Amino acid sequence: MKSNFSSWLNIKNEAPKLIPIIWIHWCKKNRLFSSIVLIPTVLSVLYFGIIASDIYITESKFVVKSTEQSSVPSLDGLLGRMGAGSSNTDAWGVQSYSLSRDALSKLDKELEIKQHYSSSEIDPFNRFPSIRIWDKSFEWFHEYYLGKVTVLVDPITSVNTLTVRAYNPEIALKINQSLLGLSEELVNQLNLRARQDLMKSAQREVDIAKNKIQDVSKEISLIRKKEGIKDPDAQVIQLQSLHLEREFADKQLAASLSSLEQARTEALKKQIYIERVANPILPDNAMEPRRIRGIISTFLLAMVLWGILSLLISGVREHHA
Repeated sequence: MKSNFSSWLNIKNEAPKLIPIIWIHWCKKNRLFSSIVLIPTVLSVLYFGIIASDIYITESKFVVKSTEQSSVPSLDGLLGRMGAGSSNTDAWGVQSYSLSRDALSKLDKELEIKQHYSSSEIDPFNRFPSIRIWDKSFEWFHEYYLGKVTVLVDPITSVNTLTVRAYNPEIALKINQSLLGLSEELVNQLNLRARQDLMKSAQREVDIAKNKIQDVSKEISLIRKKEGIKDPDAQVIQLQSLHLEREFADKQLAASLSSLEQARTEALKKQIYIERVANPILPDNAMEPRRIRGIISTFLLAMVLWGILSLLISGVREHHA
C-alpha cells in the first residue's frame, strides 16, 4: 500500500517535468499542425493580448450644401436637407482636401500629430514609421496618415463620414475637430473665389462703360472750350454726335451695373457651406483592436489552411503509395 502511494507521489512530482517533454514530442510528431495552427495562434494571443495598442475612434458626419437648395416637404424634403440636393463634386472636393498633404501639414503644425503617432507607447507594428523604420519622410507619413483618417461620401445622400483613429482619445477628437474646421475654411475660400470669378467679368464691363463716359465727356469739354472756330455748324454736329455717344455709354453703364448687381446676387445664391449632421465626441473606450475576434479569426484561418494542406499531403502520399 505504501509502495503504491509512493509511486503515485513520484508521478505527481514528476508530472510538471514530463508535460513539456510530452508537449515537445507531440509537436514534433504533428509538425504541420504546430507550424500552421499552434504557432500563429500563440503569436496572435501574444500580440492581441499583450502587444497591440488600444485604438480610439472618433466619427463625425457633415453635408456640403448650397444656398440654392430649396426646402421641399415630405420625404424628398428630408433627403434634400440631409444633402441629397448638394453637389457631389463639392463633397468629393472636401474629401480630397481632408486626405491631402496640405491638410496633413496644417494638422501637424497645429497638433503635432506626427509626434503622437511616433510615440514609443504605441506598439512597433502600429507606430510611425511602422515596418519602414528607416523612412521618416513626410511622403511616408502621408501614406501612414491615410490609414488613420478616412472620409467616405454616401453617393445617395452625399453625407460625408469623417473617421479618425488615434492612440489617445483626446488626440483623436482634436484631429477630427481640426479637420472639420479646415474643411469649413476650404469651403469659405471656394465661395470667395467663385464670387470673385463671377463678378470679375461684370465689373470689367462697368469699368469699360465708365471709361467711355469719361473719354466722351473730356472731348465735349475740349470742344466747348475752343475759341474762334471757323465752322460752327461742324462743331454742333460733332457735339451732337458726342452727346449721342455719351447717352449710349450711359445706357451701357446702367446695363453693366444691373449685370453686376445680378452677378452679386447670383454669387450669394451659389454659396456652399458645411452643415454638421453629427459632431465628433470624446471616445470613452478603445474600439480597436478587436482582440478576441482577432485571435479567433487567426485560429479559424489557420485551421482551414491546415485542413487544406493535410488533404493535399494525404493525396500526394496516396498517389506515391
